Amino acid sequence: MAERDIQAILSELVRRANETTRRMRALEERDSVIEERVSTLQDSILKITEGNRLLEERLNERMTEIENSIVRIDNELMRINKNLEKMAKRTELKEIENMINIFNPLKTNFVTKEDVERIIEKRMK
Repeated sequence: MAERDIQAILSELVRRANETTRRMRALEERDSVIEERVSTLQDSILKITEGNRLLEERLNERMTEIENSIVRIDNELMRINKNLEKMAKRTELKEIENMINIFNPLKTNFVTKEDVERIIEKRMK
């Protein structure tokens, strides 16, 4: 009977050792899967971070280009405004046109000095 008890105790110990070994293997497998997932997540995060960095660089370059374009446009507008200040306004052109029409010899009847003297002599008589 003592031998049976020893045999039962030994087989229980072996069973428990096997159960513990099985549980440890299962935990090790879970640990490996978790490590693989974490590694995959880290790789994904690194790729996303690198992509974001490249995108930020491109956006910064584009913003710099846009700023330069705005400065060029602003300078060009200032140049155009200066030129517009030098140009004659519509009312000034209208006045000049009227002056030209007044002094246009084809439209206006001018009198020579002799014509005026003749008219004066005629009236005086």
